[in-house]
Amino acid sequence: MLDISIDLVMNNGIVNSKRIHREQKVSIKDLRTFVDAIPTSVMMLDHSKRIVAYSNLWLMFFGIKEDIHRDLFIFHFKNLRLDDSIEAVIATGESVIIPSFEYHANEVIKYLHVKINPWVSADSDVGGAMIMLEDITELKEREIALQEHNNELKQFAYITTHDVKSPITNISSFLHFLKEDKSIKDPSSLQAIHWIGKSIDKANTKINDLVKVIEQREASVLLEKIQLESLIEDLKRSINVDELSLNDYLKVEFLGEPYLISSQKQLITILENLLTNGLRYRKNTNNLQLELIIDTTPKNQTVISVKDNGVGIDLSVHKERIFGMFKRANDVIDGNGLGLYLTRQACEQLKGKIEVLSTLGEGTTFLVYLPKKNKL
Repeated sequence: MLDISIDLVMNNGIVNSKRIHREQKVSIKDLRTFVDAIPTSVMMLDHSKRIVAYSNLWLMFFGIKEDIHRDLFIFHFKNLRLDDSIEAVIATGESVIIPSFEYHANEVIKYLHVKINPWVSADSDVGGAMIMLEDITELKEREIALQEHNNELKQFAYITTHDVKSPITNISSFLHFLKEDKSIKDPSSLQAIHWIGKSIDKANTKINDLVKVIEQREASVLLEKIQLESLIEDLKRSINVDELSLNDYLKVEFLGEPYLISSQKQLITILENLLTNGLRYRKNTNNLQLELIIDTTPKNQTVISVKDNGVGIDLSVHKERIFGMFKRANDVIDGNGLGLYLTRQACEQLKGKIEVLSTLGEGTTFLVYLPKKNKL
């Protein structure tokens, strides 16, 4: 009787085992179908880091000609060096993203965007990890090439500003001796000396402008608590255009907090250029109106508004070019065409943006949006 009971139990166990095995096969087949529908290389692992399913794109990417069995899996992931990340996902249930993962295979470097997500079992527990790979090698190589190109441009600009400035300084010194020479009285010679001096001044201005661009690009973003009122008072005292003082014309309004957590160097660049433009591109001084509003009340951003009633800009013609290097919307009034370029560059360094509203002959408003930092 006992033997019959044992036989029944064993037979039932075998039947159940076969049923579970069939169900697992069906389940794995469904998962293979699921991962193959994802348009990137995918592999699913269980809680013990054993392979559950993988896409054909995974095999194709790694040049694997056969199904991945246990030994191959261990060798495969030893090369991938993702063990720690996979274990972290399984242990915490939190995704891990590796934006630029270097993968070495057969002396070739590939770059992958790796995302490892937890997947949930029928019991609502973390069943394992799903690894998704996106080949970003071409994009990364372009990025590296662009960085090298930028470095070369920086080097070129550095050499230009220093090597060209030296001979110009020498020419300026020789010209000074000619100006001091009282024996030169011929009108044509004196006129030539005058225009040579003008040309030297222009060359020095361009070189100094280029130095400003390089310095601005290299400027680091150092967050600090900036007291707005004292900063604006300093700017009001220091900015003068054509013997006009900003202090005499600027109306200031602060909305919200009296301070801003930002990088002072970039903030000064933004305010200095916009306020200087307000004085420079005036219609006249009789009714010059220049207004600055700094609003820190919005939840996620600080809004800076600089408004004038000057000559205005024809945005239908100049909107796309006014923020370009050495681009100008008004050739009548003197300017180097660099201020708005540096302003936008400073905004971008602070992860912000700048917009312009203007009507020709009526004035211009610049709006700067900076993401709000609540703490250092």
